[in-house]
Amino acid sequence: MAGVCLALGATAWAANVSQQLVPTDVSNKLRADLASVLLNAAPDEMIPITIIMKEQASREAIDGLGEIRDKSARRAAVIDALKSVARRTQGGVLDDLIKGQGRGEVSGEYLHSLWIVNVVGAKMTRDMAYAIAAREDVAYLNYDRPVGTDVLPVEPPTEGENPVLATECGVALMQAPRVWGELGITGANIVVAMIDTGTCIDHPDLRNQIWTNPGEIAGNNIDDDGNGFIDDIHGWSFENNGSSPDINDYNGHGTHTAGTVGGDGAGGTVTGMAPNVQIMTTKFWNSFSGELSVWLSEQYAVDNGAHVTSASLGWPHSMNPDRRTWREVCENTIAAGLVVVYAAGNEGCGAPPDNVRTPGDVPSVLTVGATDCGDNQASFTSCGPVTWQNVDPWRDCPHPPGCIKPSIAAPGVNTTSCRNNPCNGYWDLSGTSMATPHVAGAVALMLESNPSLSHFEIKTLLEQTARDLGSPGNDNVFGFGRVDAYEAVVAAGGSNPTEGACCFNDGSCAYLFLQDCVAAGGQWHYGTDCSSYSCPQPGACCLDDGSCQDMLEADCAGREGSSWSSGDCGSAQCPEPGACCVTDDDCQITGPIGCEAAGGDFKGRGTSCNKACPCDKVKKLKASCNQNGTVKVVVKFVDASYNGERIRIAIGTSEFETGVLVDKAKLAAGPFSGSQTARLVSPACNDTATATCP
Repeated sequence: MAGVCLALGATAWAANVSQQLVPTDVSNKLRADLASVLLNAAPDEMIPITIIMKEQASREAIDGLGEIRDKSARRAAVIDALKSVARRTQGGVLDDLIKGQGRGEVSGEYLHSLWIVNVVGAKMTRDMAYAIAAREDVAYLNYDRPVGTDVLPVEPPTEGENPVLATECGVALMQAPRVWGELGITGANIVVAMIDTGTCIDHPDLRNQIWTNPGEIAGNNIDDDGNGFIDDIHGWSFENNGSSPDINDYNGHGTHTAGTVGGDGAGGTVTGMAPNVQIMTTKFWNSFSGELSVWLSEQYAVDNGAHVTSASLGWPHSMNPDRRTWREVCENTIAAGLVVVYAAGNEGCGAPPDNVRTPGDVPSVLTVGATDCGDNQASFTSCGPVTWQNVDPWRDCPHPPGCIKPSIAAPGVNTTSCRNNPCNGYWDLSGTSMATPHVAGAVALMLESNPSLSHFEIKTLLEQTARDLGSPGNDNVFGFGRVDAYEAVVAAGGSNPTEGACCFNDGSCAYLFLQDCVAAGGQWHYGTDCSSYSCPQPGACCLDDGSCQDMLEADCAGREGSSWSSGDCGSAQCPEPGACCVTDDDCQITGPIGCEAAGGDFKGRGTSCNKACPCDKVKKLKASCNQNGTVKVVVKFVDASYNGERIRIAIGTSEFETGVLVDKAKLAAGPFSGSQTARLVSPACNDTATATCP
């Protein structure tokens, strides 16, 4: 027994010594559980790490390029802008890593430079990681945690019945056969990048739908098209964060999802939504692999002409995914013109707002929940809402209520699709993994009918033509409902394009096609007649904190302590927040309604009581500007009064909203030029900080 006690004591002592070895200047740059991983690593152990560079492409600039209507020009412009940032900023880190390879401190087989987001991936020793973290141009390091089957959630498989000349029930329910037969649309010329476990490209139902790289010559061991990959004939594998042309599926998950997108029924069962689609294989998992391998897959899809990415995967929040980088990757991919589809996950509805996996929780992503073929909720499907209130730089979707997820639902219970072993026939799997490719296939049909549609236009069409399930309207189980591919393709402008009611902020309504409606600033409602549809008019929503926003009455009613009136915020005379003195020692920023409810004396906007608010709550207001014209503002408060609250900061004549976490708020916006003055708008405070931009 004494020996056991001695061993435990020695372990605790060793951990304490290791803790002292962590350089204090990098401790805040080791995210998630990387610090503990490094502490417990052997000196020569190679640890997979993602290096997130401090400078990232401007969100405003990339989103601006994403507005280019010509999709080829848009993709080229976004790629050029992203590559430019990576080329300009990664040189120093790459030099250090290459030198580290020579010393045996960095793996010689594993070094990735990304541009879809400004990140470098490498396997390195503990001391090398500390040295890289200490660099001024590095924002932080993240442990690229190896994961196994948990990242691809499925229910236990069963063999399919393989009925002769049958159509998989989800394909039939979503009316894909009507799209093929009545509209003549089958997904031709649309490339769907399957980010999965690979594809059995010789499966009889898939062999005619496999994408072939037009610029590559098979077997010559030359990178003919200059894309950085030798002999990437049908795609590429980033399995185990490596890099190889072996896209074969040794697991079965990838062949199954590919079959749901494009299986043509050659073996007896039509499993695919788009039987003439082209399937690009981007393999990220079979044994163990991390987040970086999926980011590399998204980058490959963008750089090699894919139109859609379908990914039946996700990281639970308990695994500490790098949510900031995931969101950048997804939003950059969308800006480049691709439609991005991810699974919601199989966590059920028990732990909001953490049920939906990352990156299915990214607000802009087309996130898919699961039903059965009777339009019932699948028992495993992850439910929303989601929140980003603690993730810089967005801090949006504050919870409650959070943002609604999933976006849409599709069949994913006992889904029959292609089998990999042997490479013929079928088997049944269940999960949001199976629902996701149903939607990706529907997207391929929509894009064949109208190739110019953007991710957000596709998302809107799917949502507005869906079969509503569960609670009326958008909800956290089914999203907008189960996808109806036929109605979505018709609305997209297939062989029978349909106008809908286009509602404008002034309450007027006009018959327009989707693109014309969006371009005119309206909200489009598929299949609705203006004479029978009452176009909603936004009004002034006055919140208990004294803020006022123009929104629809239904949206206002969902906010606690709100009141709605027609007209704009100016005409409604919404109360402005100010100092509410409750006691001699307690002062709060609130509106008159909330102040009265608290038994306080409302002193009005910008007024302090006993010198307690609002400026006296601000400990520091600081502003700076980098070479790209991005103004960064930091507000530190003297206490926790504003923790969890949204505040507004003005930079020059522009106002921005951000959140307060641990007595501090951060904001990055731009680009700006010249001298810029930052000040607090809400809570109102006349203190200012000045930054000078190039």
